[in-house]
Amino acid sequence: MAEIDASPTNPVKKRLSIFTSRSTRNNTMTTPLVESPVSEKPRNGSVLNQFRDTLKNKLPITDLSFVSAAVDAISNTESLDDRKMLLEHALTFVSRWPEGDFSTKLQAKIVQLLYNDLAHPAPTSIGNQYAWRTADGSYNNIQAPDMGKAGTPYSRSVQQTHPLPKNQLPDASLVFDTLLKREGFVKHPAGLSSLFFSFAALVIHSVFRTSHQNVHINETSSYVDLSPLYGHNQAAQDLVRVRDGRGLLHPDVFAEDRLLLLPPAVCALLVLFSRNHNYVARKLLEINERGSWQDPSKLSPDRPEDQKKLLEQEEEIFQIARLINCGWFATTVFSDYFSCILGLVRTGNTWSLLPFGEMRMDDHTTFERGRGNICSAEFNCLYRWHATTSEVDERWVKAISNKIFEGKPIEEVTPTDFKLAARKMMSAQPSITEWTFGTIHRQADGSFRDEDLAQILQEATEHPAAAFRARGTPEVMRLHEIMGIEQNRAWGVCSLNDFRQYLGLKPYKTFLEWNSNPEIADAAEKLYGDIEYLELYVGLQAEEAKPVMDGAGLCPGYTISRAILSDAIALTRGDRFYTYDYTPYNMTAWGFADCQRDPNAFGFGSTLGRLFTRTLPRHYNNNSVYTFFPLMTPESMEKYLPDIGCQGDYDLARPKVAPEEVVTKNYAEVGEILHKKDEFVPPYAAQAAKIIKGSGFFTATTDDKEQAEILAILNEAQSVNMTGEFFLSTTKQLIASKSYALVGGKVRCIDVVRDIFKVVPTLWAATDVGGIHVKAKDSDDGDITSSELYDALSDIYTFVFLDVDAAKYMVLQKKCREHVEKLTTLIKEHLDLTAMSKLSIHNLASFTRTLSGKSKSDKSQHELVKKLYDRTKSLDQVANTLLAIMVSTIDLSLALTNVMNVYLDSEHEEAMQNILTSSDPKASVDAYVLEAFRLDPPFRGVHRVATKDSTIGSLSIPSGTRLFLDIAAANFNEDTFPNPHAVDLSRSRERYLGNDGLYRAIGENLTVMIINKVLRGIFAQTNIRRAPGQSGQLKRFREHASVMQIFTYLDKNQLPTAWPSSFVMQYDVVPSVSK
Repeated sequence: MAEIDASPTNPVKKRLSIFTSRSTRNNTMTTPLVESPVSEKPRNGSVLNQFRDTLKNKLPITDLSFVSAAVDAISNTESLDDRKMLLEHALTFVSRWPEGDFSTKLQAKIVQLLYNDLAHPAPTSIGNQYAWRTADGSYNNIQAPDMGKAGTPYSRSVQQTHPLPKNQLPDASLVFDTLLKREGFVKHPAGLSSLFFSFAALVIHSVFRTSHQNVHINETSSYVDLSPLYGHNQAAQDLVRVRDGRGLLHPDVFAEDRLLLLPPAVCALLVLFSRNHNYVARKLLEINERGSWQDPSKLSPDRPEDQKKLLEQEEEIFQIARLINCGWFATTVFSDYFSCILGLVRTGNTWSLLPFGEMRMDDHTTFERGRGNICSAEFNCLYRWHATTSEVDERWVKAISNKIFEGKPIEEVTPTDFKLAARKMMSAQPSITEWTFGTIHRQADGSFRDEDLAQILQEATEHPAAAFRARGTPEVMRLHEIMGIEQNRAWGVCSLNDFRQYLGLKPYKTFLEWNSNPEIADAAEKLYGDIEYLELYVGLQAEEAKPVMDGAGLCPGYTISRAILSDAIALTRGDRFYTYDYTPYNMTAWGFADCQRDPNAFGFGSTLGRLFTRTLPRHYNNNSVYTFFPLMTPESMEKYLPDIGCQGDYDLARPKVAPEEVVTKNYAEVGEILHKKDEFVPPYAAQAAKIIKGSGFFTATTDDKEQAEILAILNEAQSVNMTGEFFLSTTKQLIASKSYALVGGKVRCIDVVRDIFKVVPTLWAATDVGGIHVKAKDSDDGDITSSELYDALSDIYTFVFLDVDAAKYMVLQKKCREHVEKLTTLIKEHLDLTAMSKLSIHNLASFTRTLSGKSKSDKSQHELVKKLYDRTKSLDQVANTLLAIMVSTIDLSLALTNVMNVYLDSEHEEAMQNILTSSDPKASVDAYVLEAFRLDPPFRGVHRVATKDSTIGSLSIPSGTRLFLDIAAANFNEDTFPNPHAVDLSRSRERYLGNDGLYRAIGENLTVMIINKVLRGIFAQTNIRRAPGQSGQLKRFREHASVMQIFTYLDKNQLPTAWPSSFVMQYDVVPSVSK
C-alpha cells in the first residue's frame, strides 16, 4: 500500500485488505470487505495536518486534548508517511512540555504506540527447525509446542449449560431410524457434485483422526497440513518418502489408510496432491534458488561428506515442497471449495475470503494470527456430512461394507464387529506403496494409470451429491452414525442451543423453529421432549437446511453453515505456516508464487483446474467444466453459465483424451519430415486464427509461396543494409544511455537482456516494421512503451508457437486478442499513406496525424509497406503480415541472449571479438552464430501434423498424428556433427536444421546479420565481460515439463516464462585523449 497522505483529499484509511478478492502481494486492486465508517476517514487526516502545521510553525497550543488526539491519530494510522516527521514533532513537543499529569499521560500514549508496533512475544524464530512443519504438527506455536499436536486430546469449545444425562437420552439406534435414516435420494439443490464432498473428506481427515484406543485423543494435528498425504507422525511420514536426495514421495502414495474405506474419488484426489508434491520437489531442484543443492546422481554414497550432503538436501527439498503443496491445498480451499460453499461459482464471482494477512486494531496492536489451534469435540460433530452421499457412492459403500462384514445385515452389525473387522484389515494390509483403491491397480513403476484416475474423478464430477436434510443419511452408514452419537455423549458435548449461543446465534425455542417440517419436528420432540435437550450431533444433522440463495451454496443446516466459516478461519489464520512463516524465503520465490491463488484465472479463479492440468494433462483440457468446475455437476453448470453470460467459453462435454505426441530426435527423420512440407504441416495456423482475424499472419501458415515472397521483400539488399545500421546504431545508443558506472567511474555495467536484447528488436519492430511511435515512459507522447510492446508480442508468440499451460490457455487467449486488436489498429493508423494507391476514409485520421508530425514512418517502413500492399491490395492483410514480423522479434531477443551466453568465457571469445571489432566489411561471425544456435537454440524444435499416412525411417505415422521434431537433439547427431559438444566453425551450413522461428519469419541471412550487428555494438566496448557472481549468469533452469522449451526463466512475479529477464555485463571506460 502506498504511503498515506494525511490530507482531507486523501484520508487515512484503516486497512482490512486481507478480506479481499485479490492478494496485495500481487500488487492488484483490492476491494475491502470492511472499511472504517466514511465519517471517520477525514478526522485523523485533519488532526494530523493541524498538529504538524502547528508545530512546524511554532504556534501556541491552547487545547491539550488536541495533542492527545494527534497521538491517537498516529496510533490509528497503519501506513504513516514518516517523511512528514509527525512522530518526531510529537516527541519534540513532549520533551519541551513541563512535567505534570498531562506530560505523563502523553508519554504513556507514545510508549504504548511504540510498544504495540511489535508482536510480544515474537511469533516465529529463525532456522529450519521453525521454518518447516513437523510431522506431528508440534511447534506450530513456538511458545506452546504441543498446541494442536497429533496424539493430544480434543479441546472443548463450548460449556454445557443444559444437562444431557446419558441415561435419559433416546437410544442412538432409535434416533438414527427416526431422524437420520435416508428416505429416498434428493439431489443437492445448488448442484454440488460428489467430488465436492470427496474434497471435503480430505479437509476433514486432515484435522480429525479419532483414536480407536482412546476416543478423547486426536491422532492427527489440528492444522490443514495435508496429513492424509504426509502422515500424522514421523513414523507414518517415513513410509511415504523415497529419501534419495530429491525430496520425493514414492509414486502415487499417501499415508492415511482410513481413506481406503471411503469412495475412491477421495483417494484419487489425494494422489493428485501426491503428484503435485513430486512436481514441486523436482522443480525446486531444477531452479536451485540458493545454489546449495546438487544432482544426487553425482554424489557418492560411499563418501561420508557426500552422504551428509545428500541427507541435508533431501530434508530441505522435501520440507519446502511440503510447505508449497500445503499452500496449494489451502489455496484450493479458499478458491474452488469456498466458491462452492458460498455459491459464488453460480454467479461468476471471483471474490474469496483471505484470512491470512496482518490487521491492526484501533490501539495499534495486531489482530491475532499464527498462534495455533486445537480441534474441539464440538467441531468434530460438525463435519458428519453423510447425508450428502451420492447414489453411486452409496452403492459403493454398501458393496465394501458387505465385503468387510461378510454379508451380515447392516442393522445387525455392532461396534464390536467394526473393531474386529478393522483389526483384520490392518493385519492384512500390504506395503504402503502397494495400496490400491476402487478397482484400479498400480503399474510396474508403482504409479496409477492417468486414465484410471481421470475416470474416477470425472465420474465423481458427473454424479450429483445429495442434499443436507433430516432422513437423508444412507442406511449403510447406520453403525457409523450410532457410534458417532454415542461418542458425542461420551465426550459430554453440549446441546445444539449451547453451541448456537456460543456462535452468537439465536437459540431455538421450539422444534418447529429448528426444522419447519412438522413430521421431523414432531418426531424429534417425541424423542427429546424439550428443544434444550436436543444434542449437538443429532441437532446439526437433522436441522432444516439453508435454501439456495446468494451467499449460500453448500446449503447445510443453518448452524453448520455459520460454524464452518468460523472453523475455516480458525484453522488457517491460527496456523503459523499460513501466516508469519508463509514467506518467499521459506518456500522459495518460485514456490511462494506457484501456490498463490490468481483471481483472474479461468474458472473464476479456479485452483483445482491448475492441479488437474498439471497432474493429468492429457485428460483435462483447457476449457472444460470438468477441469475448472469439478466440484459442480456439468448439468448444474449448464444452467448457471448462460446466466453469467459465458456459456460459450466452456465445454460441457467430458474431456476427450488428448493423443500422445510422437517425438523424434533422429537427424534423418527430422530432416525428412521438415523437407516433406505437404505431408507434414505446422499446426500454428489454427492457433493464430483464434486471436487474429483474416489472412496475412504468414509465420503460422503453410503457404510457402507467401512466405518466400515476404522474405524476398525483407531481404532486399537496401532493406537489409538499413536494418543492419538500425540495430548497430541503436545498440550503441542504448549502451550509452542505459549503462551505469561503478564507484570511481572506470567500469560500467549494462543489463544486455533488459536494456538491449529486449529493446532493440522491439524498437525495430515498432518503428521500421509497424510504424508505431514508441514512448520512453508512460507520460510521454506516443502509442506504447517498449516494455508494453515486448510483453504484448511475447504473449502472442507464446500463444501461437509455444506449449501453453492448459490452465492459463483461455486467459492468455483473451489477453492476446486484446493485444492483436490494439496493435493492428495502431499499425493501420500509422501505415505510410504514400504506399497506398489511394487515400481511404479509414486512414484519413492517420493522414492528419502525419501532417501534424505525430506519426513518423521512416523510409524503410514506407518501402516495406508499399511492397507488401502491392502483393495483396489489402490493408488488413498487410497489418497482419507486419504483426507477424513484429512478433518474430521476440525470438530474436532470446537468440541474442543465447549466442552471447555461449561465447562469453569460451575459448572462441577472443577470436569472435576480433572479428566483431574488425573494420573489414567482409569479416563475419556467421559460423559462430550458426554453431551457437546448434549448441544453445532458443527452443527445442517444432510441431508438425501428418496430412496422410506415412513411413519415415522407423516411424509409421497415421494421418492426423501430431509430431514433435526435436531439432536440438538432432543437431547433436555425432555422425552429422562430429564432436557435437564443441564449437566447430568448419561445419557445412547445409547440415544445420532450422526451426520455425526466426528463419521462417525473417530468413536465416537477415537473422544472422542482425545478431552480427548487435554483437558488434556490444563488443565495441573495451573488455566486455560478465558481471561478477550471479549477476553475470543467465538465471534459467532446464525445463522438463514442456517438449518445446529447453530452458525456463522466472519473470518479475517469479512465475515460469520462456523469456529471460536479466544478464549483466561489464566493460572498461577508456579515457578520451585530449588534443
